[in-house]
Amino acid sequence: MRRRKSPLVRDTDTGNLLELLMVIAVVTILVNRTFLAATGYPQIAPGDLHIAHMLWGGFLMLVALVMMFRYWNPSVRRLAAFFAGMGFGLFIDELGKFITDSNDYFYKPTIAVIYVIFILMYLLFRGFAEKTELSARELQVNKHLRRDLGDMHDTSSRLLKWYDAAKNQFEDSFDKTIAIKGFVPALMIVFVILNLTQLGIIIGIIHPGWMPMEDSSGISIIGIFLSGIMVLVGVLLLRTSLYQAFLWFKRAILVSIFITQIFLFYHSQLTAIWGLAVDLLFYAGIETYLRK
Repeated sequence: MRRRKSPLVRDTDTGNLLELLMVIAVVTILVNRTFLAATGYPQIAPGDLHIAHMLWGGFLMLVALVMMFRYWNPSVRRLAAFFAGMGFGLFIDELGKFITDSNDYFYKPTIAVIYVIFILMYLLFRGFAEKTELSARELQVNKHLRRDLGDMHDTSSRLLKWYDAAKNQFEDSFDKTIAIKGFVPALMIVFVILNLTQLGIIIGIIHPGWMPMEDSSGISIIGIFLSGIMVLVGVLLLRTSLYQAFLWFKRAILVSIFITQIFLFYHSQLTAIWGLAVDLLFYAGIETYLRK
């Protein structure tokens, strides 16, 4: 039985557009919260009115939709993804107001919930980008569209030029750092020591006064414990198979990102972003080795 052809045509730029949307959304939340904290949470509105930034977010998402409905040009669709990311960031930042009876912007679990939402978005978007290869028909449509209208980098938008310049600079600096001889092994030594130290604290072998565990949530402790066990398994495999050892290290990092960090964001709010950044650095180091 022949498989029925789908009438839908997918965009070859899907992965890049969704990545742009997510990056800009995260940056928007961080910049917005930093600005509000630095300025004392001002209300930018006349008189007794208060125009919540969620409304500006909705407006920017509407602008993005209109741009995509109006134009086929890949460059315009990319700019729309940029505005959609800004809009979604401003929108989701006010989540606390709409999941509490008191409209509490500072509701403690908000950041953790936002983190979960972005994790789910990442998994969904990754599925969109990697699900299946495009058909010959889809590739032909995309090729003809870009031949006539240009690709998504054909734009005079300063916003996207600044974004591309910043992204390229970051990627170049990161690649050069990762490529430094001995950097990845040193990174893995720090990773192993940190995780085994945390495991030792949890099981009571190590008793440092600088790392109290009583304020940590039960689930975050479970996540740290699981990561520590996986790292220990990896260490035991180092003599027989470096590849298998690094796979266990990778699993430990994923447990930290998808379980432990959620509850760290709940407990520590945005300060947990530094822990996530360290996890992502460790993950990049492991992936660099596994790709060799």
